[in-house]
Amino acid sequence: MTVSAQLSAQLSTHLRHKGAAMRDAARRRPASEDWDETISAECTADDLTGVRKLRIRDWRYIGDGGADIGGWNLGPSSPELLCGVISTCLTHTYLCLAAMRGLPLDQVTVRVVARNNDAGFFEVAGDRPIYPHELTAYVRIDAAELSQAEIADFIAEGEQRCPIAYLVRNPIQLTVRTGEPEADR
Repeated sequence: MTVSAQLSAQLSTHLRHKGAAMRDAARRRPASEDWDETISAECTADDLTGVRKLRIRDWRYIGDGGADIGGWNLGPSSPELLCGVISTCLTHTYLCLAAMRGLPLDQVTVRVVARNNDAGFFEVAGDRPIYPHELTAYVRIDAAELSQAEIADFIAEGEQRCPIAYLVRNPIQLTVRTGEPEADR
């Protein structure tokens, strides 16, 4: 068996385990309210490098920029992280859908590309948006047991069901406050 075949067999195994875990969780938490939770991320910049130290649960990440913006290129920029968040959420959405349906996928690859223009940080006037724009997700799903039409339908459904893709298409209000967060509600 080739390495590629072994890895795709591993993804199918993961999807079987994931589907069983998801179905079990759905039985234990049958109401929508059972799934309400508060999530958070915290970012601190506090040293000579100016890197943004991002903490999510027990995970640590670094965000930084290149030399033109005074960074050290020690990590991805915030717009790049946004592309990463979109790509990981789309990928996970496809995995969840496949797991719940018992679909054996061989590989899921999502690459998100955006246009970006930092001129506004440098007080350079222009008509370009100051935020990532022209976001495009390129999705490739390899699944030997699915036809190309079934894969295309599956990709379209995942795009519609992905929470982060939905958020990007339908922005919600962001409230910015000073001080410490309130206790979990």
